[in-house]
Amino acid sequence: MAILITGGSGFVGGNLVKELVENKEEWGIDKKDIFVLVRENSNIDDLKKLDVGLVIGDLTDHESLKNAVKGKSLVFHLGAVVLDQVSPEMLQKVNVEGTEALLDAYTKEKTAKKFVFVSTWGVYGYKVKPKPMKEDQPFNPTNDYHKSKQVSEQIAWNYQKKHNLPVTVARLPMILGPSDTLTTPRVVQAFFDEEVKMVGHGKNFYSGVDVRDAARAIISIGIREEANGNAYNIKSFDISQKDYWFVHKEAIKSDFKIPNYPRWVVMIYAWFKEISAKRKGIGKPTLTRYRVMRYGNTRILDISKIKKDLDWAPKYTDGKKVIRESVNWLNEHKYIDYENKKVTLVRKWEDQLKE
Repeated sequence: MAILITGGSGFVGGNLVKELVENKEEWGIDKKDIFVLVRENSNIDDLKKLDVGLVIGDLTDHESLKNAVKGKSLVFHLGAVVLDQVSPEMLQKVNVEGTEALLDAYTKEKTAKKFVFVSTWGVYGYKVKPKPMKEDQPFNPTNDYHKSKQVSEQIAWNYQKKHNLPVTVARLPMILGPSDTLTTPRVVQAFFDEEVKMVGHGKNFYSGVDVRDAARAIISIGIREEANGNAYNIKSFDISQKDYWFVHKEAIKSDFKIPNYPRWVVMIYAWFKEISAKRKGIGKPTLTRYRVMRYGNTRILDISKIKKDLDWAPKYTDGKKVIRESVNWLNEHKYIDYENKKVTLVRKWEDQLKE
């Protein structure tokens, strides 16, 4: 069974490829059948070490996708521009139109058997009730990235209905773990810049997923026929805002005293930072109103469905330990410059598009 993975040079995609290769017997996959869609200038050093097939292409180059899906039986679609750090037009072009073009090319292949779309819990929005969210939670995406994922999900379901192609959707919360070059570096840099704020008393909870759990869950829903036609929430743990900040603080041995402010005060401050950054032409600041809602609201996923359907359960359920491992990985790879208070690995999303 030939497999195509988009986004394989990214955080989750890279760990998914690694999991497939290292545990190929468990998944019943031959390494020669694993292919990854990569751009010509993508960083593929880790993929080369895994010795998997590389297919040159781009979600914005629709012709290249026809070659990428040729002869493939299963597609794991993780490729996307992440978060709202780029223009709505770019999100539309890559996330929405890229997904549609990939599906259009794939459904023309006689070998096509299943399509797995990796989405985000952001489709539920930030303004949700504190009870655990199930997969039938009403959609209320807050930012342009979340909206692009919601639209892409609907495109996938439409193709399932029109072409009788089994589709499965995975919805991931905040993703952490070793090799995280996205979330953890930004939090560490926020401590260095003394931008961390405790919203309210920090008693709210939100879900997180260790990237290793995410990889195994995504593969499970791709391999198992029971998952066909379903969407699944995936998480490893729930953690309070207070613990989330303080574990990072302890991990980097910071002496910064995290200030505590009412929610409305932090929202106004974040709005001011956004306006200031826009006027200076430096993009979006570390603290935005979206991040206030992201870290200040209670948002917990219910994962009873994937447990029941696929007998899947997370292994990395200690959120504090996962955070420490994420920071330790950055330390081991010398990405944190404590003397100059700089995280050298923080990637700008616009740079990611130029890779």
